[in-house]
Order: sequence, then structure tokens, then C-alpha cells
Amino acid sequence: MSAGQSRREQPLSAHQRVVTELERLVFGELEPGSPLPSEAELAEGLSVSRLTVREAVKSLQARGLIQVRHGRRPVIAPLSATGIEDFFATSVRRDPRRLLDLLEVRRALEVHIAGLAARNVNRSTATAMQDALAAMQRSVDDPEAFNAADVRFHEALAAASGNQILTFLIEAMQQPLRTSRLQSRRGHIARGRPLTDVIDEHARIYDRVMAGDAAGAEAAMREHLAQTERSLYAALDLPLGATERTP
Repeated sequence: MSAGQSRREQPLSAHQRVVTELERLVFGELEPGSPLPSEAELAEGLSVSRLTVREAVKSLQARGLIQVRHGRRPVIAPLSATGIEDFFATSVRRDPRRLLDLLEVRRALEVHIAGLAARNVNRSTATAMQDALAAMQRSVDDPEAFNAADVRFHEALAAASGNQILTFLIEAMQQPLRTSRLQSRRGHIARGRPLTDVIDEHARIYDRVMAGDAAGAEAAMREHLAQTERSLYAALDLPLGATERTP
């Protein structure tokens, strides 16, 4: 037996067993807001001390998975995008060229989202996309309002995909995407592109989604992100296709 196999087969410590059980409850069994079993129940069920349970709860609380209120049972914390959002926002703040990295993430997620949305869109998500498009048309001369409507469109599209994790990831990128869209707006202007072209790109995505055309929706999103990429390069004053990043 190799040393690696021996390490893998070592039994979990008492603390690790409680953490594993709590993770199972958080991610697989209980809904956000649901209370955990009592400290005594967990200790008895896992054959550990109440102190061990208490320390394990603290470790999940530190990770933002459990909320602890004095005098009450700990509850499952609502899903939060704070950590992911902070990471993206900090990266972009340190080096604006990371917006190009962010765009690659968007391409990986949003092309797929557009195809799923064409298969799964419902009345409420269709209305949300339509409302966002109308808001973009009304706010061409208001950068903040235009950006907010743009964000709402992409969030509604993600919701239309029917995939909660994809929706969560798009929402988690909201703040850095705000920065990205303000920069790409600058790039659109630098390229001499009217913002009505950007609205038309969104409208084509919407039309293909509503037609149930998954391949067409993916193609429309791919083209929208290609135009966004060109505008970001223009805003950052980089030659198109430059890939050098600071560490």
C-alpha cells in the first residue's frame, strides 16, 4: 500500500466528521433559513463532544454558510455571492485589463445561458428581458441607467436558463460587470458605434430566445460579446488581440 493510499484511508477527525455532516445539511438537505439540529442532537448522533460541534459550527459560520444568533439555533445562511463578487471586483480594480479575463468568463457562461434560455424561457423571464430592453432604449443618454438596464437584461436571461447556479454566477459578477459595461460604452464611442447597435445586439438575443432557437441565441450572444471585446480593447487603448496581463 502506498503512502498516498494510507493517507486517504485515515479516518476523519471528530472535527472533520462534524464539518462534513454540517456541509451535507447545508448543501444537500436543508434550505436557507432552516435551523440546524440542536448541538446536543449533533453531538449524540456523531458521537462527539458538544465542544467539537460548537467549533465545527464556528468554522462554517466563518465561511458564511451558517448564521448564528445568540440564544437561538444556528440556521442555514442564504446563498451569498459576496466572496466571488469581491474577488472579481478586486482583480479588476488592481488591473483594468482583467476585464478581458472577465469577458472570457462571460463567454464561457453566457453563450451557454443563451442556448438554455431559448429552451426554458417562461412568461415572467421574457417580460423581464423585454422590460430591460425598453429601459435601455429610454436611457441611451444616461450611462448609469443604461448600464443598470443592461445588467437587468443579462440577469433576466440567466434566470430564463432555468439553471440557478448559472443565475447565481451572473449575479455574483454584477459589480465588476458594471465596470466592464461602463468601459465598453467608452469603447463603443471611441469606435464610433452608436449605442443603438448595442441595443440591437440584445434585441437579436431576445428574438432568438423567444423563437426557441438555441443555436441562434448562442450565435447572437457570441457576436454581442465579440463586439464588447473590441470595445474593451478600444477603451483600454490596447491593440485588438493583445493578451499580455500584469501578474
